[in-house]
Amino acid sequence: MKKLLVALYIVVLLALVLSATVFAQEGDPVGGCPDGFHLHHVMDHDDHAGHIHQHVGSAADQNGDGYLCVIHVSVNGNIHVHIDNNVPLN
Repeated sequence: MKKLLVALYIVVLLALVLSATVFAQEGDPVGGCPDGFHLHHVMDHDDHAGHIHQHVGSAADQNGDGYLCVIHVSVNGNIHVHIDNNVPLN
């Protein structure tokens, strides 16, 4: 019984931690983008479903604000460079 309670306790703690991370991403961006890049929600950067394109760089939200910076680098826009939004806001 003790093992079951410990396992349940761990599951509840993980659920609380993960849900807090999701809610933290609903706020404003904590950083901006370099010149030429555009700020996007992490989930909105791939809004051209059905099109063949490539992502270069990291689509990871390293600062946890739910945003990243995207720039199209090919002539037809099929190649996107992704970086985290880490330019200090003024």
